[in-house]
Amino acid sequence: MKNIETINEYEFLEFYNERSFDANCFNDDGSLNKNYNFFKSTGIIASIFDDHWESTYLANKEIIDKYRPDAVVDVQKIIDCANRNLGCSVYACPHCHDIVFIAHTCKSRFCSSCGYKYKNQRVENILQTAYNCNHRQVVFTIPEQLRNYFFFPFEHRINILFNAVSKTIYSILNESFKKNKKGIFKKCVSKIKYSPGFFAFLHTFGRDLKWNPHIHVLLAELKLGSDGSCKTWNFFDYDALSRRFQKILLDLISKDLGKSFDNKKNLLYKKFPNGFYVYAEPKKFKDFKSGVEYVTRYCGRVPISENRIVNYDEDNRLVTFSYIDHKDNKYHETSLNASQFIMILLRHLLPSQFKIIRYYGFYRKKHSIHDKMIPLIKKHSRKFRKDLLKYETSILLAFKRNPYNCPKCDTRMEPVLYIKEK
Repeated sequence: MKNIETINEYEFLEFYNERSFDANCFNDDGSLNKNYNFFKSTGIIASIFDDHWESTYLANKEIIDKYRPDAVVDVQKIIDCANRNLGCSVYACPHCHDIVFIAHTCKSRFCSSCGYKYKNQRVENILQTAYNCNHRQVVFTIPEQLRNYFFFPFEHRINILFNAVSKTIYSILNESFKKNKKGIFKKCVSKIKYSPGFFAFLHTFGRDLKWNPHIHVLLAELKLGSDGSCKTWNFFDYDALSRRFQKILLDLISKDLGKSFDNKKNLLYKKFPNGFYVYAEPKKFKDFKSGVEYVTRYCGRVPISENRIVNYDEDNRLVTFSYIDHKDNKYHETSLNASQFIMILLRHLLPSQFKIIRYYGFYRKKHSIHDKMIPLIKKHSRKFRKDLLKYETSILLAFKRNPYNCPKCDTRMEPVLYIKEK
């Protein structure tokens, strides 16, 4: 495949004139027609950004640049995804001589289409890391009074949240508190140091799209001892989990903010005497993969699926979306100005290199008895499963067509040009 920069005008015209194809391959000004021989239609969310991003950014430039500095680049990627502004690969059919432009995608986790591929890759990586044992879902939530502390500076504060979750799980596993004869709680530490294994997933939103950072954990019901032992771990003291998480998180925030946080800290202890809510009851998924897909669903995608957008009134600049409220379990619809809708989505635009999914304990690195453990996915099938996620195979499975076959005669096309991003 040649690079477009290595082909001069004469060579390209020769290539162009040798083939017969629809005239609308190019626009009148010579630019590529983004709709020619292409199968992907722009999603509703991308259309909303395309129609209203410029005016939204101009009206909120100072706020956006401060709190979400990557927004300009990432939003433009979403708008340009698959419309050839990000470049494209040109394929020619050896049989009917038609040519097809396969546009490059944005690879953004904030794109509803590219994020879906990202999600599938993360699910497969987790499945190939996990052991064949029971896993429990644990959800660590924070009260509404604390949520704004994790909005900015985002990366630093979210790292504190992940750290609090990790410390809580290790603490519950290796430490306990018992009352002595005087009624004073005494800390007891296990002689054998046990290590858990879990995956942690950051979600920054609730169903109504409000800022609500919380962490889902898939925790293996196993504990590996420093003496080389491996034991089941399926008893969880829910009250201890909630109180321990509350103390560890508030202490970490207090250490970060100093004395200015003392009043808020004391108020939170009074308002939540039983600790911050931690969900840890056994949740029965059909299988482990279903559980991973459930918690990974919005780790790599825009925080609302296209099918929840009930209506987009372009003329009146209104976006209506639906959700089921956790509190009353009822269906709700909300209508917002398009700019407001964009600003709400931008709250959840995370830095491109920020790790939303993290591995801990014996899932983070190999240990002494790793080779004796039974993996969930057998080694002989791992490469085959990853090959199924490749572009050609995934399109074939999802849409029953090969993207590299000619749309007219179904002949395998040949790559002829690679056009770089503008």
